[in-house]
Amino acid sequence: MWTPDLFWRLVLYWHGAFIPWMLALAALALAALGLDSMKGRIGTHLRHMVLIGGFFGAPLAAIGAIFDVYNTFAFGIPVWTQVVSVGIGGECVFFFILSLLIYPRESSKKLRELGFPYFIVLLSAIGIIIAALMGDVTGWITWFGPWPSIFPQYINSTMYPVLGFYNSTAVVTWTGNVVTSHSHLMLPSVMAAIVALSTEVYGYAKWDKREKAVSTVGFVIMVVGLLLSIWVYVVSGVGNYVIPTLFQSGPNGVNGLAMDDSITGLVGLGAAVVLVALVSYARKGKTADGTVLLKDPLFLSVIAAWIFIYLLIPVTGYYIEFNESFYGLGGTFTPAAGAAFDAAFTRFHQDFAFFLLPALVTSILIFDVFGISGKTRRTVGLLYLVGSSITFVFGMIYAMVTLDMLFLYVATVGGLLMGLGALIGAEYVRKSGKATIHT
Repeated sequence: MWTPDLFWRLVLYWHGAFIPWMLALAALALAALGLDSMKGRIGTHLRHMVLIGGFFGAPLAAIGAIFDVYNTFAFGIPVWTQVVSVGIGGECVFFFILSLLIYPRESSKKLRELGFPYFIVLLSAIGIIIAALMGDVTGWITWFGPWPSIFPQYINSTMYPVLGFYNSTAVVTWTGNVVTSHSHLMLPSVMAAIVALSTEVYGYAKWDKREKAVSTVGFVIMVVGLLLSIWVYVVSGVGNYVIPTLFQSGPNGVNGLAMDDSITGLVGLGAAVVLVALVSYARKGKTADGTVLLKDPLFLSVIAAWIFIYLLIPVTGYYIEFNESFYGLGGTFTPAAGAAFDAAFTRFHQDFAFFLLPALVTSILIFDVFGISGKTRRTVGLLYLVGSSITFVFGMIYAMVTLDMLFLYVATVGGLLMGLGALIGAEYVRKSGKATIHT
């Protein structure tokens, strides 16, 4: 009753996809940043807290996502598996942050020797833990209501300047704001970390001065974007700050860009600059078996994934926001002519651009850490490249042009190809059992 605007199964489904991905990303970061080499009791303990927790947290999240229909289904067992997985995920991120903080002392490295990617990952992890805590508060109120009394007291006093009265509406509004800020902060934080880890896996230590200079510009923009993202989602989530719409136009000012989207867009802009430096290095950088990166299908699927993400989120997403009079609400605040397209695109870009593509890039980085090579590397790369292209093209036609289910089915075929590539790559990792960072 406290989150009536949220679909229970949809939220749990997202967690089932997101938490295993985040835990895999934490394990990747341990290897890519050298944290797995920390010696001594503290370093070993922290590493185990991340890896062992992830081993249990991922399947629990998936089980909850599959079977949790509502909070009393199957005696509430699925929801409690998700509750435990959320707790494990937060624990893993917390100990990962501690690992990042003590690594300079344990490794005897100076801060300037760590490089910008290291600090981007640290800032991203801080954003993730803040977003996780906001999600925890929302989950508590969703399941147990505004209890103890400190919750309704704080919520009502916070929302009074906005709503002008004290009642349960304030709790519902506040909880909805917090869960929205939780999701919106989590995604750019995780995606920024993936960009930083991509540079580490693909030879950041060997980049020339020009490439590092270009990437530094991008990283600085990302830092600004991440700091502003943390600020805006905290003050609009647990606070009462109302995010304004920029460049308003149309009936009742319905068209325009939400300010938080422009802020998270800074993270994407900085990432684009970093990726320019990465592509520059890829002209001469080589894979484990000696292939130039720009001729390698697996690396090209990384670049293709980020291009698709940019085309979906800032390009198409901003276009829709500036044309809400057609896609969203008309001048009378009723569904406009293109509202069905907006609904289809919302689900498509959430599932594909925010989850599947970044997770695909994460898996590629993991495969590279394990030195995937030869025919297996080419096969996985081609499956990823072809599959993601099919899903993007036909998914966009479905969501923005026709809404014909045939195109959605074809887009699903692309997803199956990517899934097949992931299974082949995972089998290679299982057989390899040896991780190497090519820096």
